[in-house]
Amino acid sequence: MAKISVIIPIYNQEFNMQLCIESVLTQTFPDFELILVNDGSTDKSGVLCDEYLKKDKRISVIHKEHHDIGAARNAGISRSSGEYITFVDCDDFLHEEMLKVLYHQIVFTEADIALCDFQPIEEREEKNENRRKDPLQNYSVTTSSGIKALHGLYDTDRLFSVPWSKMFRKELFNHIKYPVGYVDDDEFVAHRLLYQADKVVYIHEPLYYYVVCVGRKGSETPIPMTVKKFDKVLALYERAVFFRERNLRDVEERALLHFSEHFFWYYLQSQKELPNAAERRKEIKKLYNRLFFRMINNPQVSKKKRVVYGAFRLSPSIHKLLISRLDAKRLVKQP
Repeated sequence: MAKISVIIPIYNQEFNMQLCIESVLTQTFPDFELILVNDGSTDKSGVLCDEYLKKDKRISVIHKEHHDIGAARNAGISRSSGEYITFVDCDDFLHEEMLKVLYHQIVFTEADIALCDFQPIEEREEKNENRRKDPLQNYSVTTSSGIKALHGLYDTDRLFSVPWSKMFRKELFNHIKYPVGYVDDDEFVAHRLLYQADKVVYIHEPLYYYVVCVGRKGSETPIPMTVKKFDKVLALYERAVFFRERNLRDVEERALLHFSEHFFWYYLQSQKELPNAAERRKEIKKLYNRLFFRMINNPQVSKKKRVVYGAFRLSPSIHKLLISRLDAKRLVKQP
């Protein structure tokens, strides 16, 4: 039985997946199994998976009907046999020592989750393959309880919320699965995994290379607004409720602020780009109303924001007028 199960969900990435897979197969820590989950690809991705299956006995392949990345991750977890699980997006790649470093630290510190920094790089940057062998610096390591690590959801740029760049003790997934049918499925799960962990170890070294490409989150190219993006509002709502139910007031305050910021952005942006999505806006407005009194009593919310929150709850139209006037005043004050 391998120590680590590496799971790579794949959907129509025939031109990017090879660098990703090679970066796993050439790890300096060899005791792993690699599970390739072909999520109903319509290009040659599935064929390439089967070709790799013949080359390395550590590889297994799952071919399934196309659904979404949450379902693909769950399929990989169900197939896995390792004590630890690592997820990799199929258009990213790893430093050759990532598994070694994360495994050493998770075992040495007796942690349930190990994570490392990630390095965003341009899709067309030359010498991407050579980055895998960059000498490691004298990196530092931080350990904390899982509850304390929940603050990382707000202290860092997505590092603690994404499933990749991490190693999880498999037992964490005994009662946790990625939701199916949602975008931002990781936002529904990240806080649950951290809360369940007794200890989290953070390696302050970028060992995961996040490839920024057209249309991908983090790219300078805007991603078109769709009704599926409201899923994130639901995820952040559930997270705030999760913290309240467990009496984690300090992190709940941050979750409420985080929810409100994303709620207003998606609601107002959808009014511009999705005028026919009125029903979905009503649905997320109900979530807003349920959290309203906790949000206005949040000590992290300014008096001005409380007025804005109240105006929106009374009438989104009044809120829109209020925001327009506030924006006009800011423009007048600009030099």
